[in-house]
Amino acid sequence: MFKNAIYKGLIGATCLLATTGLVGCGETDNHSTYKFVTDNVSQVTVNQQKNVGVTLKADEVRELGYDKVLIKVNASDKTNLELKATDTQDQEWDVAQVGYWGPPDGFAISNDYDVTTTFKVTAKKAGDYTVKLDLVDLANAENIITTKTISFKAVNA
Repeated sequence: MFKNAIYKGLIGATCLLATTGLVGCGETDNHSTYKFVTDNVSQVTVNQQKNVGVTLKADEVRELGYDKVLIKVNASDKTNLELKATDTQDQEWDVAQVGYWGPPDGFAISNDYDVTTTFKVTAKKAGDYTVKLDLVDLANAENIITTKTISFKAVNA
């Protein structure tokens, strides 16, 4: 007469109800998943600025976004690499030096977030460089939501 049913609770739990009663519950994450997409930056020329678009976008859209995220930036050579971007108040930041992108107390991203920021990349000397981007959830002990590592070579003109 009754069939098994799946019940999705308000607090992110999904429960299986059987005709004989509650069978089990498991927590599900209703947050969208995200990814970084970058322009091709396999090589730059020393002391010549190259604009590189970095897009943070929802990869799998679900019900929720995040209220407080920050993009942590770890450059392999902070002395010889500039990664400059301009914020919404028209202030330019060298995120290689600052170590993050976004307000220190975080910013909200919607469940269908898709925003591109242009970074001005300048290498001061030839060599191999790596930049790691971590999108962290500040409301959850800085849990890493997604990450991307970008590697490129700087060559003399």
